[in-house]
Amino acid sequence: MAATLLVRNLLGNLKQRGGSGVRFLLLAFFKHQAGRKMSTSLSGGSRAPRLGPMKPAPPPLPERVIWELSTGRRGYERETFEAATQLLPELPIFGWLRFHKTLTGALPPDRHPGAYEIHYMVRGHLRWWAEEEQLDFNTGHIFIIRPGELHGGDEGSLQPCEHYWLRIKFPATEALPSLTAAETDQLRQGYEQLVSRTFPASREVNEFYDRLLEEHRHGQSTHALLMARSLLHALLITVLRDHGRNAQVTRPKPLTTWRVRRTLEWLETQIYNSDGQLDSVAKQVGLSPAGLRTRFQKETGYTVHEYLLHRRIGEARRRLAETADPITTMAHELGFSSSQYFATVFRRQTGAAPGDYRASHKSC
Repeated sequence: MAATLLVRNLLGNLKQRGGSGVRFLLLAFFKHQAGRKMSTSLSGGSRAPRLGPMKPAPPPLPERVIWELSTGRRGYERETFEAATQLLPELPIFGWLRFHKTLTGALPPDRHPGAYEIHYMVRGHLRWWAEEEQLDFNTGHIFIIRPGELHGGDEGSLQPCEHYWLRIKFPATEALPSLTAAETDQLRQGYEQLVSRTFPASREVNEFYDRLLEEHRHGQSTHALLMARSLLHALLITVLRDHGRNAQVTRPKPLTTWRVRRTLEWLETQIYNSDGQLDSVAKQVGLSPAGLRTRFQKETGYTVHEYLLHRRIGEARRRLAETADPITTMAHELGFSSSQYFATVFRRQTGAAPGDYRASHKSC
């Protein structure tokens, strides 16, 4: 009935207005429709939109899925040999990776009963933990994870690096392939007696890992098994020798020379200061800036810039966990040009945004 009256009124107005009547007719019709929708909404009619219940946050992806999703993505290079691609039965897994970006969730807490994991860092710096120990895993170093130990990466993430790893089981009573039971027992006892979890490796360790990767790429070729097994034995013995050599060298001598120690002391003063110049320190220790940079990287595994960023991010983590300081203020005080750049560097090194890191460490 109301629609009929509306149409009659509109037709009457249309006759009176002539050429402008069409515009008037359309305008009146749309106003009428808008009024109907508004009244329906205010009266709680069936046309009012309703919000459904909030959906819970999706659960984190399993570790294997995260690794699979990284395959083929730009910035993530990885080769893993296990199960169907396993070359040696005594090596349940052998792998190499080169990441230019952080892979969040790649290293959740895990343990491997009965097997040692031997990692070697070609390039990069990771913060790992095993049981009650939290250690830096640096360029040119070995990292040992003993059988059954709970271990993982800092914030469960894998930061940019290049590194190798293998997992091996030493039988308690039987022999490893191509070795006698006595030789196998010597190796097993050697690894059981390791004191240091991480220590510098000789150049040969890198070479053995490189060549092992090449043999795994050959697959089940005529001589790949024999060569890979020979390289594995050489690698296992070299790691034990490097550990023993490092234990002897580090007792009487410090890990760094006085020139690098002086530089480290100066860098501690630069965490909250961006005005210092490396040239002045180089002059104090009797080296050119280029010579000091070379020696610093050789002895610490870091470039000067990498070390300073590492220390600044370490201080940021402490403040995020222990204080309520605004993130922007913190970023500027730590020498970052902007909070956006700080957030980028922080995520790259920890795998988490500063705000997320603070939220997850409030109780610490």
